Amino acid sequence: MIPCDALKAYKESVMKFGRFVEDLFDRSVYALVDRNANMAKKVVDDDKFADEMRDKLNEDILCTIGEYAPVGKQLVESVDGFILSNTLEMMGDKAVKIALNTLELLKEPALKPLVDLPKMASTTENMIRKSLEVYMNQRNLSAVNELIEMEESVDELNVAIEDELKLYMMKSPKNVGRALKLIFISHQIENVADLCLKVLPKTR
Repeated sequence: MIPCDALKAYKESVMKFGRFVEDLFDRSVYALVDRNANMAKKVVDDDKFADEMRDKLNEDILCTIGEYAPVGKQLVESVDGFILSNTLEMMGDKAVKIALNTLELLKEPALKPLVDLPKMASTTENMIRKSLEVYMNQRNLSAVNELIEMEESVDELNVAIEDELKLYMMKSPKNVGRALKLIFISHQIENVADLCLKVLPKTR
């Protein structure tokens, strides 16, 4: 049986990692909206810390499982933390892809004012935060249902953004490159929202 203090410390470390990834995602979108190349570069540089944090969390929980051979609720919580840490690292990778595409977009004038993308990103960031709360509190069905509704909202915005940008591409070939990058960024944000649902606890 894992000592309660050890499991609590592990879950707090997962939450710390989650807050780091949330900040990474927030900065990647801010860099896009504010056209801030330095911030985009910092997001790319900081990804290595996300990898290191994930590796440390995985090593810790695998060693703990090997030492204490937990069963029941403790095993479920350990596995949930392992899944969440790996999923958070994938979210960090999405943030880096947003930042890299932002750096490419900044080489040209802005295609259009960004309205729906920031809304989509804001909802997704709230989803990251709420999924972490669900992990800590477990079985919060109201929060789970709210997350599902938020993900549906993100999907709708993603479709609307893509439809609008396709119109820009039809207007002029000069718009195609920038529009495609913005569509790619929209898809990365939508993927992060999908990942938030992946970490939800299953009914057990």
